[in-house]
Amino acid sequence: MGRKRKTDHHLPSRVYLRSGSYYLVDSNAKWVRLGGDYPAAMAKYAQLVGDLGCVVTVGDLIDRYLREVAPLKAQATYKGNIVQAKYLRTGLGEIRVEDLGPRQIYRYMDIRGQRGKTQTNRELAMLSHMLKYAIRWGVIDQNPCRDVMRFKEKPRDRYISDAEYKAFHDFSGPLIAAYMDFKLLTGLRKADILQLRRDVLKPDGIYVEISKTKQRIIISWTDHLEAAVQQIKNLPRPVNSMYLFSTRRGQPYSASGFASIWQRKMVKALDQGVLQERFTDHDLRAKTGSDAELEHATALLAHLDAKVTKRHYRRKAAVVKPLR
Repeated sequence: MGRKRKTDHHLPSRVYLRSGSYYLVDSNAKWVRLGGDYPAAMAKYAQLVGDLGCVVTVGDLIDRYLREVAPLKAQATYKGNIVQAKYLRTGLGEIRVEDLGPRQIYRYMDIRGQRGKTQTNRELAMLSHMLKYAIRWGVIDQNPCRDVMRFKEKPRDRYISDAEYKAFHDFSGPLIAAYMDFKLLTGLRKADILQLRRDVLKPDGIYVEISKTKQRIIISWTDHLEAAVQQIKNLPRPVNSMYLFSTRRGQPYSASGFASIWQRKMVKALDQGVLQERFTDHDLRAKTGSDAELEHATALLAHLDAKVTKRHYRRKAAVVKPLR
């Protein structure tokens, strides 16, 4: 029996990531390269080892889901699924899928919920989605998550005032300041901003494909947006890059790398009294959703339903007139 993995728990048995490529160690201990792209590597793995469809336990279901479904999602969502799968596997992995019911799921919630109810809800959402695929794959007939009540969540209500925005903008330095202006004007998610290439800057606007939904939008030019983009172009660059925001080597920032830069600036701003309360990168997107008119905010944030905008991104107190 092989040793348990210490890393890369999302990979199938005998598959390893080495130097940016995936390899299968076959029965003769030969390392067979599957490729550097995860979905393509899993497709080749399926061809080499045969049928991957045998799903008995929740652990088996997690394996197949991470091979066939999760890699097709947006990068940030996929990475989140890998983390969620780790906890689901620990808590439920040994249970047969056909034996999984609300009782076992509630027990999982009772234990995991002590560490964080919001994260537990995200894990349950992934579990429910996996079970829908289990129905599609003929493993079960009903989804037991359907009858499970998740933890109640209070929507985040942190609103960045104009004074707070300006204070951190002026304190944080050219990179963060340029990023803040661009994000406030466009409302784009961090992942989409960091992957923007210069060739999407067209005469009639900025052509964007939203990574989360694959929706395509064109953000038309205004004087303020042109100034914000020029501010980005004026950032010091040791090497030319095709990306709008790039590292000193001309590569796009990783989400975690840029988050580290943001976090360091935020900690300093709090320590030096520039800000009294922390706000996040995502709160900037909510400021866009709060400051724009609802219809405009929904379109700018690329939401298909205004209810999403109202519930999660409208954080400014409504101004109402008194009774005459």
